[in-house]
Amino acid sequence: MSVWIAAVLLGGSVMAAIEAAAGAAGFLYATLFGLALAPGLPVGWRLFGRRHGGGWIAGAALGYFLTTIALWAAAAMNAPGVVGFTAAWIAAVAVGYAASRMLTGPSTSALRTPWTRRDTTALLLVLLLVPALAGRPFARLGERDTEGNRYYRAYFTADFVWHMAVTAELDKFSAPPRNMFMPNRPLNYYWAYFVLPASVSGSTAGMLSSVERNLKINALGTALLLVASMFLLAWIVVPNGPAVAAAVLLAIVASSAEGFYEITRLVARSSPLSALRDVNIDAISNWRFGGLRIDGIPRCFWWVPQHSMSYVMGLSALSVLSAVGAEASLSVCLAQGLLLAGCVAFNPFVGALFAAIWGFAIVIDAWRHSAGVLSVLRTSLAAIPVALALIWCVTTQMVGGAPSVVQFGLLGNAAHRPLWNLVLSLGPALAPAIVGAFALRRHSASRRAVPALVLIVVSLLVMHLVRLSVDDSWVGFRAGQMLLIALPVCTAAAFTFPGIASKLAGSVALLALIAGLPTTLVDVYNAQDITNRSEGPGFRWTEVLDVEHQDALTWLRRATRPTDVVQLDPTSRGSTTWTIIPSFGERRMAASLPRTLVDVPEYHERSAKVHDLFATSDPKRAWDIAHALRIDYVYVDAVERSAYPDGVKKFDGSPLFAQAFQNGEVTIYKVN
Repeated sequence: MSVWIAAVLLGGSVMAAIEAAAGAAGFLYATLFGLALAPGLPVGWRLFGRRHGGGWIAGAALGYFLTTIALWAAAAMNAPGVVGFTAAWIAAVAVGYAASRMLTGPSTSALRTPWTRRDTTALLLVLLLVPALAGRPFARLGERDTEGNRYYRAYFTADFVWHMAVTAELDKFSAPPRNMFMPNRPLNYYWAYFVLPASVSGSTAGMLSSVERNLKINALGTALLLVASMFLLAWIVVPNGPAVAAAVLLAIVASSAEGFYEITRLVARSSPLSALRDVNIDAISNWRFGGLRIDGIPRCFWWVPQHSMSYVMGLSALSVLSAVGAEASLSVCLAQGLLLAGCVAFNPFVGALFAAIWGFAIVIDAWRHSAGVLSVLRTSLAAIPVALALIWCVTTQMVGGAPSVVQFGLLGNAAHRPLWNLVLSLGPALAPAIVGAFALRRHSASRRAVPALVLIVVSLLVMHLVRLSVDDSWVGFRAGQMLLIALPVCTAAAFTFPGIASKLAGSVALLALIAGLPTTLVDVYNAQDITNRSEGPGFRWTEVLDVEHQDALTWLRRATRPTDVVQLDPTSRGSTTWTIIPSFGERRMAASLPRTLVDVPEYHERSAKVHDLFATSDPKRAWDIAHALRIDYVYVDAVERSAYPDGVKKFDGSPLFAQAFQNGEVTIYKVN
């Protein structure tokens, strides 16, 4: 196929996805997203060359990081706004260009195998997976019906809607950002990824001010970068575009046998296949066997783009390392360090893992190929940008109590039938990769594969031996995805190794596709299925935001100050609408029980006070609690009326509370 035909197909598909997800305004934000990638391109071109795909991929990744730091710096210097952010972006472009002029060889541009049009075509075709898998779910995210009601499918309510709250907080440009569920504390969360969409929504009006729209397009762009970076690392090791594209495709669409297992189970029980709508298909290993939950790459597209961007940065650094090894020049080492610094900034835990993996790979390469001590010392200077990134994370108070909840050992879900659950969750992706791992022992690319092999081994170990005491799945999610993004290296090696290995790999890959594709097909369908209104395990499969609630939340955005505190009752809401005030109203709450932050006792203490505020029939006591917690407005809808039928009556008629807004569903009181 011609490279131009592939480009037209990809361009048309991406444009259709943008139009469906965000309308005409989506194209304007997509343009800004593209500009945000520009500052790193001179560095990428210097490393790989302008005609090499790696120059554009690694350069774009670095550009997003440089733009993020520049925008954050402008806000920190009290210069947020179009003028300040434009000046910051220009400064980022200047820094990228200056850094590129400092790069000296040997660099990856000395790769023996040139990048060809066939490789470009293969890359463009595999990028079609992004609009194919993410287009429909994003198009239906927040879709309106004829009456104006909006629909949000789980688990978008747990991740994307939460990201709306983070972005809405960041676009207030507080330094440091405040915890929107406990404003007396800073936001201890890896929020760097959201600086770009927040800067746009917080400094513009009209179409670009929509947090939700900006996040959708940002996620689509990040997904394209993730697939491209997976392709790049595998291509550096196995410079065969079609083989690499096939390997990447397999890792994305056929990584898990959970769908195949669940379909077989339903058929054996003569149950209707419609029951697949009511399961978390990529968590069957946990639902049926209590094992680890390991998410596939499509879920990176939909729900965790902040982690995806961290993976992009880490993969780009490992791609450079794979190409040059321990003999890199000082400036190339520092460029790798800058990519790893971005990895840390977007997710400190993932960044620390990638930095450690990079270090292990350097030592192995130096030892196997007798590199001198000076070479190792020179490459170790890449740790300087990484250390600076860690310092930045600490000084911005991005990291909080997370390190104290890390545990080691085969614990929790990881201890439940680990081998079986690994086969169930990742078997289709692992099978052809194992063939490739054996082939790599005699493959001409064995040296270049070291970083990817270290990434695979470390990910497997971390997945099973590290956990957070407050979340049994978080590390498994991250390490499992890190494993998946590395496996195409081995699979591509199997496809291209002469003799029986390639034939065996082809047969294994076909079986893997048969076993793994059902999971992805069911998952994509469920992710866009907003017609399923039934109850899930502790939540509804689709949350409905009706017109009257939308009107109330719109009133909050228009009639209250950005820093005002608006309080609903978190105790009675469970895991359903606990974040509607920060996410859709874009205002802070004094207390909550957030599902996405490290749990600390203060959340429960403050939520108990809010419970008393709603439960008491004494308006003076409620007023005292509201003032102590610095609450400006009290939000009441059917949830509070049902939980506190007598308590909510005190707000009406009391001079301590003034009715500021009311419609058929929601009443909002101002605390006098």
